[in-house]
Amino acid sequence: MNKRKLPDLFYNPISMAGAAAALVTFITILTLMVIDALWNSLPPYFGLVTYILLPSVLILGLIIVPVGALVERKHWREAEKAGIPPLPRIDLNDGRQRRAFFLFSTGALLLMVFSAIGGYKAFEFTESPTFCGKICHRVMKPEFTTYEHSPHARIACVECHVGPGASWYVKSKLSGAYQVYAVLFNKFPRPIPVPISNLRPARETCEQCHWPQAFVGERRVTKAFFLEDSANTRWDIDMLIRIGKSTSGEPYRAPVHWHVTHTVQFLATDSTSQNIPWVKVVEANGKSETFTTSNNPFTPDSVKQMNVKTMDCMDCHNRPTHIILTPGDAINQALATGAIDTTIPWIKQTAVNALIPRYTNTKDALDSIAIAINSFYKDKYPAFATEKSAEINQAIASVQGIYRNNFFPYMHVDWRAYANNIGHMNSLGCFRCHDGNHKAADGKVIPSGCNTCHVILDQGEKPEANVNLQGVAFQHPPAGIGDSWQGGVCTDCHDGTQ
Repeated sequence: MNKRKLPDLFYNPISMAGAAAALVTFITILTLMVIDALWNSLPPYFGLVTYILLPSVLILGLIIVPVGALVERKHWREAEKAGIPPLPRIDLNDGRQRRAFFLFSTGALLLMVFSAIGGYKAFEFTESPTFCGKICHRVMKPEFTTYEHSPHARIACVECHVGPGASWYVKSKLSGAYQVYAVLFNKFPRPIPVPISNLRPARETCEQCHWPQAFVGERRVTKAFFLEDSANTRWDIDMLIRIGKSTSGEPYRAPVHWHVTHTVQFLATDSTSQNIPWVKVVEANGKSETFTTSNNPFTPDSVKQMNVKTMDCMDCHNRPTHIILTPGDAINQALATGAIDTTIPWIKQTAVNALIPRYTNTKDALDSIAIAINSFYKDKYPAFATEKSAEINQAIASVQGIYRNNFFPYMHVDWRAYANNIGHMNSLGCFRCHDGNHKAADGKVIPSGCNTCHVILDQGEKPEANVNLQGVAFQHPPAGIGDSWQGGVCTDCHDGTQ
């Protein structure tokens, strides 16, 4: 008597191997899904294995089962076994076929349910910052590390890089497929070039949260700088940034976000839009005005043949999340927050100098930073180095932390790799257009004065409590340069190491 519960066709090595693989994989997936539900901190590859790789193995195993049965049936026909019709015959009156049918139906139903759950979890995982930043760990380390310390750290990468809608989701996955190929075969550039050419327009992403109509009034900002002297003298600049339009009763002034509410077009001579010799402003009534520099290479005829870019948020806010601090800014921040003790003599200059060299790897960098700072104080201030060793070690740890968060040797990334267009101190930024050299045919010039975008309320070593709301003239920190700074732009001297 045949005790087999299923048709004999399924009892072959190929089908049995497929069924075994599918069963083991299914149990593994269920186990991992339970672990995923119970634990929060899991390795980055956990989701990839659970919701993408293992389901692929499960489906492959299930496909192998009928393939094995078809191969077995072919062998039977070749052996001219009696009673085998050209096509399989399904007869639910046959107990074994009936059991096979109900087993298949139940399995298919369960597979559909778990496929829906797994598919959603796979979608959710591929949309997560962990997938974006940690799967290709070394390649995306600069982006993921800076993202974790950014103002957008609680916003998923896809909210800005993909946005809502199916079309951009499909585009992102097609682009991602090439990125996987580039990583697997080491075809990616170092550093990754910016700006991203196929980035979704900011009005469809940024403006979902940062609504232009809500830009009203000023924002008060105090910037703390520390001079490179023995006392690490603090020099604050207290200012109002003209974020939005004037409120009722105020005289009209053009705010920083004037560019959002007006149409501004431009042409650059480089891929990173750092040299912009041609700017066109188009009013709502269609009237336009063109501003050019003396070395503008574009003629009216050539402009017609070119892809003129319309300015949007990303042309200024080009590093809204992946912010890489310069050595000077990072050390200023650490001194201002107390992460580095300001009473350590010359620590501003010493720490900055330790960060400047291009180290070949992170381990060598961290060791070299410790050696450089320790050596300076042991040589120049031996008594202080002994008495304040704890403070010096804390400073070293802070500088090493700055390196980890802003320097990525494998990808050749540090502050020198990417210009930051917000502001104008270490990169041209605003001065790409607001440099006083962009003129219209009638002699009108794009404004370049300090009060165009901000009002300095007070400044110096000890800013007074009674600020001047009308604004004061900018005063350069004492550095022995007098008024010579007035003849150029900040980047003529500042390169991120001050």
